[in-house]
Amino acid sequence: MRRSRVTALLAVALMALTFVLAACGGDDGDSNDKAQAKDTASGTQAKDLKGQTVRLWIMNNGPSPVADTQRILKPFTAQTGINVKVELVGWDVQLDRIRNAAVSGEGPDVTQAGTTQVPFFAALGGFDDLSGRVDDIGGASAYAPGIWKTSQVEGQDGVWGVPWFTEARTIYYRKDALKAAGVDPKTAFASQDALKATLEKLKAVKEVGGKPISPFGGPGKKAYDLVHNLMPWVWDAGGTELSDDNKTSTINSPQAVQGVKFATDLVGEGLWDKSMLERDGNQVEDQFKGGRLAVFIGGPWVLQASKRADDDTWSAAARKNVAVAPMPGGEGNKGYTFIGGSNLMMFKSSQHKDAAWELIKYLSQDQVQTDYANLMGMFPARLKPQEALGTADADHEAFYAAIKDQGRSYAPIAQWAQVENAYKNQFGQILDQAASKGQLSDADIKSQLDKAAKEADGLLSQATS
Repeated sequence: MRRSRVTALLAVALMALTFVLAACGGDDGDSNDKAQAKDTASGTQAKDLKGQTVRLWIMNNGPSPVADTQRILKPFTAQTGINVKVELVGWDVQLDRIRNAAVSGEGPDVTQAGTTQVPFFAALGGFDDLSGRVDDIGGASAYAPGIWKTSQVEGQDGVWGVPWFTEARTIYYRKDALKAAGVDPKTAFASQDALKATLEKLKAVKEVGGKPISPFGGPGKKAYDLVHNLMPWVWDAGGTELSDDNKTSTINSPQAVQGVKFATDLVGEGLWDKSMLERDGNQVEDQFKGGRLAVFIGGPWVLQASKRADDDTWSAAARKNVAVAPMPGGEGNKGYTFIGGSNLMMFKSSQHKDAAWELIKYLSQDQVQTDYANLMGMFPARLKPQEALGTADADHEAFYAAIKDQGRSYAPIAQWAQVENAYKNQFGQILDQAASKGQLSDADIKSQLDKAAKEADGLLSQATS
């Protein structure tokens, strides 16, 4: 990365930001575990590290994020004598908190970061390049190429984050609702046309089990991950978020307009519950879990939550009848979905870097990743445990297929965070217009996407000038 580009990125990063983003073959589990035990069970290094405390920032991973992480880390402390102080930083404030810690040098030792945020944070200069350490965990060969790519920054050497867990989004539906509508689940979501036909039939089903139900719902402008929710429709239509060289926005292309129009048509035709547009993603998820929606798009954590008795947001009927299906594709192509997750990054300011690396190594063990994924409802980032979980049952197979075959993410460029925010703002306005006006024309949508593209181009030009 050229010096001028880094300087520009740091200037952009220090501006007041009011947005957040979510995020997101080598060693086998036994050899990874043995290497961990060898490095930390005895010896001078282990003796020196014993008694040190590592601070770890995590986000809202699952219904009990701190307790679940502490449970996973108990064997680590018992093995190494290294204490871990787990601190929760909400997704609504984490971008500012991590940015400020990186710039000021006052923060924890290790932080979770959304996969799309890694390049932005790396450009701040406050994180360690881990490329000299990653052979300890199998390096790139232990991860799928797309997942390992999330540890990189385009045009810059280094490994800036170790993949921790992975997620994708796919269709959730109520089996009893489809049955009431006379729809075969095997074909209900085979294509975008099939999805629309299914929602039309569900629209005629006013209630299930005596409870009112809407055909479909998704969040609007209040969702931090709104772009993740709408970009699959853009990709299905042949659109992209950026040009091939990542220097200009393509969000206002004819294909992108058609992709966004697919979503707005669902609103205009009364298939998308308009009241959901006033909610964020978690609130819409709770509406599905509570029995208010027949169909919505969510991540694997929803499936896991249906099995947790401590998640009391489920209605009995929704919990009993939840099922998943792959994302439907547009004409002539497979259905795409956003694939993301989180990585672990080490602050340069850490006073306990060796202990911090031991923590990252531990969280990179196959079995530990499996255990943590099972607790919070994600997928492991590493290849072997990911495959094992993905072939466990039909529902997990749908998510595994999405991760392998349908998943797409964004270019690993430092300015993506600001670009995504520009897209989010305009997507939110477009959905608001659809809710108030009904059907939107191509011109209506393009007018808003032109604004998003103009703002994005300005941000991209700052970073490359």
